[in-house]
Amino acid sequence: MASRTNDTLHFFDIASRLAGPSKSWSPNTLKTRLALNYKKIPYTQSFISYPDIAPVLRALSVPPNQHVSQRPFTLPAIVDSKRIATPSSGALMDSFPIALHLDEQYPSPPLFPSGNASRVLALAVRKLMLNVAAPVLPLQLPAIAKILDPRGRDYFVRTRSEMFGQPLMSMLPNDMAAEENMIAQAVKEMEIIAQMLKTSDSLTESGDFLEGSRVGYADFTIVAVLAWFYRGERRIWRQLLQVGDGRVERLWDACQPWLDGQGEDVEWGIPERAS
Repeated sequence: MASRTNDTLHFFDIASRLAGPSKSWSPNTLKTRLALNYKKIPYTQSFISYPDIAPVLRALSVPPNQHVSQRPFTLPAIVDSKRIATPSSGALMDSFPIALHLDEQYPSPPLFPSGNASRVLALAVRKLMLNVAAPVLPLQLPAIAKILDPRGRDYFVRTRSEMFGQPLMSMLPNDMAAEENMIAQAVKEMEIIAQMLKTSDSLTESGDFLEGSRVGYADFTIVAVLAWFYRGERRIWRQLLQVGDGRVERLWDACQPWLDGQGEDVEWGIPERAS
């Protein structure tokens, strides 16, 4: 375990039982990890179990998300004490505000290469990827529960069961045909992303990304969701990767170095334990 200094950005991720780069599994935290690694920002990291997220962020005086009453404290979060003045801890929560902060304070290379147009693109792609995920949540969420640490799994199962109004594991379809239909719906939604990647081929500087040869946060949004499926229900990942005559797979391959990068591990003290 490394020791953290105030000069080093610190990144909070969500714990799992997986090893190596796959330990990082959440599509939201993976977007931040991709951004940190792409920008080559030195960072330390701590993996926090689900029930400990709120105590950690409260202790850092992070304002709760007023728009999500069920889960006002979420990860990713960072502490960048030298560059964030409020709160005094230098902490910031939520992947998109973190991306904006990183681009302002560590401008090269940019996460939003076309400025505001790239920011709008990233928000649109986020919505499109939510559409990809929605049909297969009954398959994916039970698979995610299985990879979490015991305390995290209990918290995840309880809160998601409350969210959907039924036991999480009962969401699983009863037959293979129903499962395949769910995946087919996700594939259909993914075809919109593939078409956007195809359109980028007509740009002056063609490449594997939504803005041609210029990678951006919108690309990381796609890859983070694909990685979420890879760590969870891998059948979904395999079929989504086949969409678009290789374009989705090329994007996935191009982003692997940034997806796999790791900071130095730091044990973060939990101020109060939650069940």
